[in-house]
Amino acid sequence: MFQDEAATSAIAEAELETAAVPTPKPTSMRRQQLLFCRTLSTRYDQVEVPTGCWCAGRWTHRRSCLIICVIPIAIAASCSRQYEYQNLSNNGRSKRPGHCSNLEDAGIIKNRQAFVTYINLHGLRPKLKAGTYELSPSWAASQVAETIAGGRTLTQRLVIPEGYTLAQIRAEFISSGLSGAAFDAALAGPHSQSILSSRPSGVSLEGYLFPDSYEIGATTTAAQLVDTMIDNLAAKTSTTYSAAFAAQGLSYHQGLTLASIVEREVNIPADRPVVAQIFLKRLRTGQTLGSDVTTEYAAKLLGVSFDVNLDSPYNTRKVAGLPPGPICSPGTSAMDAVAKPATTDYLYFLSGNDGKTYYAKTYAEHQQNIVKHLR
Repeated sequence: MFQDEAATSAIAEAELETAAVPTPKPTSMRRQQLLFCRTLSTRYDQVEVPTGCWCAGRWTHRRSCLIICVIPIAIAASCSRQYEYQNLSNNGRSKRPGHCSNLEDAGIIKNRQAFVTYINLHGLRPKLKAGTYELSPSWAASQVAETIAGGRTLTQRLVIPEGYTLAQIRAEFISSGLSGAAFDAALAGPHSQSILSSRPSGVSLEGYLFPDSYEIGATTTAAQLVDTMIDNLAAKTSTTYSAAFAAQGLSYHQGLTLASIVEREVNIPADRPVVAQIFLKRLRTGQTLGSDVTTEYAAKLLGVSFDVNLDSPYNTRKVAGLPPGPICSPGTSAMDAVAKPATTDYLYFLSGNDGKTYYAKTYAEHQQNIVKHLR
């Protein structure tokens, strides 16, 4: 069923030598439940290698454990379903309970002892790699073995949209199988990237996790992913925007902060350079930015309702200057707007009920816009 002619021959040959392979010692319930699974709706099957399992009469570690002793290896087979497996000690990954069975029960291999012998005869034992694998029941046994020995693990894609806050990114980490606690620890941990040099002490990493698409492997940790996102921000923005922000009288941190406000204030790219110019002008004249999105952010940090009189350094309706740090992770469109603002006489703007942005040169004109477009 699952072997081609060559593999069938190898299995037959292997069965002659099964006497050389000790019968695996019965495992405890704890060892049998090293892995857990969660059903997904797709076609193949996934197997995750445990960090240790009972194998050939002794306890081994990591690479010598997968399928060599199939009893503690969890896998579920189906022609129309996929199972995701997580280690209990999987570098911050969450634990997901579910039903598990071994490779032989799943129908992926025909004879587990012969399969173990096949791995031994072909020198694959030291090459087995921990990870999550996608296996089709139609594969030959040799293909299953070579896939695991070759470390061809599954990856999943994590997409962080522009404008996401740390709270939203945290939720995406959890949805991807990484724990919220591991994400929090990764944010709190030390970070030495030079792009963080202008970030004031005590200010969070809000804004520094670059919105992009990321690959998560079976052994990817939250700390590694957070560092990758910071490094990605540096690679894609540091050279381009550091000097441009400086030309506007801003440090990189200040430019990133203003870009995050622009990101949340207006969605239309053509409006962003105008809005950036208004904010820059208000900063230079000592006026408050008057940005509702900063007040909304402050309210969420404090867990209270929106209030223009909220006592928070992030409330730019009340406090002059920029907030302590970004309020989201801005994309390059918003950063471009701060780096190259428009040249206008506008000092006010608002987003109307129709989704359009309306500008004014004076407060009186702004009040007229409020009556026309917000009421």
